[in-house]
Amino acid sequence: MMKSFLTKLHNLSTNLNLLRILKLIWSASKTWTAVSIAFIVIESALFFSSLYMLKKLIDTVSKYGISNVQNESEVIKYLSLAALSAISYAAIKAISVYITEKQSGEVAEYIDSKIHESAIGLDLSFYESPEYFDILKRARDMGSDRPNMIVFSIVDIAKNAMSLVVIASMLVAIDWRLFPILALFIIPTLWVRINFADSQNALRIAQTALERKSGYMSTLLTADTHAKEIRSFGLGDYLRKIHTSIRLDLLSGRLKISKRRTYKELITSTIAAIGFFSCIAYIAIGSIHGRTSVGDITLFLVAFPQAFNVLQGLSTSISTLYQNNIFVKSIFELFDLKSSLPEVPNPLPIPEDSLINLEIKNMSFTYPHAKRPTLSDINIKMPAGKIVAVVGMNGAGKSTLIKLMCRLYDPSSGEITLNGIDIRNFQSREFRKQICAVFQDFGKYNVSAADNIRFGDIDGQRREEEIEEAAKNSGADLFIDTFPDRYQTIMGRIFEDGHEVSIGQWQKLAIARAFYSKARFIILDEATSALDANAEKTLFDSFRERIGNRSAIVISHRQSAVKHADYIYMLSNGKIVESGTNEELMALQGHYFKLFNKNSAQNQV
Repeated sequence: MMKSFLTKLHNLSTNLNLLRILKLIWSASKTWTAVSIAFIVIESALFFSSLYMLKKLIDTVSKYGISNVQNESEVIKYLSLAALSAISYAAIKAISVYITEKQSGEVAEYIDSKIHESAIGLDLSFYESPEYFDILKRARDMGSDRPNMIVFSIVDIAKNAMSLVVIASMLVAIDWRLFPILALFIIPTLWVRINFADSQNALRIAQTALERKSGYMSTLLTADTHAKEIRSFGLGDYLRKIHTSIRLDLLSGRLKISKRRTYKELITSTIAAIGFFSCIAYIAIGSIHGRTSVGDITLFLVAFPQAFNVLQGLSTSISTLYQNNIFVKSIFELFDLKSSLPEVPNPLPIPEDSLINLEIKNMSFTYPHAKRPTLSDINIKMPAGKIVAVVGMNGAGKSTLIKLMCRLYDPSSGEITLNGIDIRNFQSREFRKQICAVFQDFGKYNVSAADNIRFGDIDGQRREEEIEEAAKNSGADLFIDTFPDRYQTIMGRIFEDGHEVSIGQWQKLAIARAFYSKARFIILDEATSALDANAEKTLFDSFRERIGNRSAIVISHRQSAVKHADYIYMLSNGKIVESGTNEELMALQGHYFKLFNKNSAQNQV
């Protein structure tokens, strides 16, 4: 058992990364950490002082006798010092609680901010990986309480360790065998708790995917995203049963481990109690034979239960810290993740030419873990100030093409160039400012209408009139002006004072966001799918005037959205199969013609 115990202590030191945790806590809260350490030292010193003064008081009384007035001043001195130490100890201990809470709060906020910073810094490929979501869930499960628990555990370990040194020195002064015997009886309990923490952490890792599935089912039942369909199809009870079944499976796994721990702790607690009373019996018999003084006996009766409690507290704190091992490891695992998109050491500046061209050359792309390429040998030119369209059936690879153009992925082969320069030579953040995409699954932000549009250029210092101009260009001004607070009206019904917004209105806000941006290329991915025919016709009939001197890439299933384009590319099964103007492609009577010819059965768009 000792070998196993030592192994688990080794795992505690390696898996938990105590040094890294301490560095993290120090980075998050330098001032309060320093104050906390100082208070731990002061608290331990006062604890020792109060016990020592109590021993001196009792020794003085027993030496001179209780009725001897000669020792009155000495008794009063030790009594006053013992009382002062005890009062100071209680006061410092109370203040320490506040200090630790303050420190824990700062650590929690720091970790929360670091989680968000790490998540923002990762590229899109991570968000298409189940392994990443498992890591993210375990990291986020740390929550606001976990940092507090870690800080409290470390503080408790430090306090208990210092108190243990104080008490152990007193017990050794009475009889050197007392403390080792007591510690020996406490070790089995610590071993059981660490062993339980190991099992519990292994279970957490195994259950992470199931926990995420449970969370997903709960979101389906409680969020507004699928509320209409769930009620229309009567899915509520069915989904609730699935959620309940998952939760019961998770609970069953935890209870099995808890049951084994309870059984073992009953045994080890009994052993500890036997050791405790054996030591009391030993010192009591020693006092009968005159081997210990009255002060020693009194000190023992005060210090020994304290030693027992401190050892139990130390055992609990270590096991709690060990139990949080999986959350701490996941935090650092998340922090250590790096974007798979390489950044060049010395990025080139973005060309400042008034006219700028984007070109895709011989590009192919295969998703990570996929066996077949999604795009093969793609060549597309997007000249400055022109409108280019890409059309194709569902699954042709249009959305993947957009991700690559926005540098959310890098090509497997080939390149995308900006004025002849491979975009990988630019800083990705700066390059993305040149392209603004209205994705098919565009964002619906439950903030004001103004902020929904302002998100298109959140770093810019722009006039409010430009927001209104972008809204007019997208047609969003027509419904925004009907709101009581106009551009300050909160969109959506999630928050108080929010206003109901239709999917078509959301889409107009997304288009306005693109118009508001300073990007030189605007990508519209089925960006008018929710607009009515008149609104779409109005937008595209004057689209060239609305985008100014910028270039645009339009992706749509509707011929009305692409027929005005300067050049059109037909994408099928990940390859460009046709290209030309609307008139040229219709004359070919090939893929494009079949997609849009009203007399074709495939024209159900």
